[in-house]
Amino acid sequence: MNFLLTLTLAAGTFFHTALKSSIPAKGASVHAPARISLTFTEKVILAQSSISVLTGDSTLVEKLVVKGTSDPATIEGAVTKHLTPGKYVVRWKTASDDGHVVRNVFGFTITAGQ
Repeated sequence: MNFLLTLTLAAGTFFHTALKSSIPAKGASVHAPARISLTFTEKVILAQSSISVLTGDSTLVEKLVVKGTSDPATIEGAVTKHLTPGKYVVRWKTASDDGHVVRNVFGFTITAGQ
């Protein structure tokens, strides 16, 4: 029994923060967002965080100025470029208190007439 408890606790040390939710949400069709907000499963290190918006073909539109919020697990950045209807990708990077850097991407769509 102690072996299983030890194994379970040790396995937990290999898990790092993950994206819990975002605005806009992954795969969403939305009006052009004024900001991108990312909430993680644990507190993140702002100084090691970045958010970029790219077109659907991976052309950089804007690297956002990332700010913290009242929630230490949430970062956000204002979108200052005009986003026309189409597919976009959010590329993000951050680190949790253990110093492990995580990064990923997700897409969203701005629909015509929005």
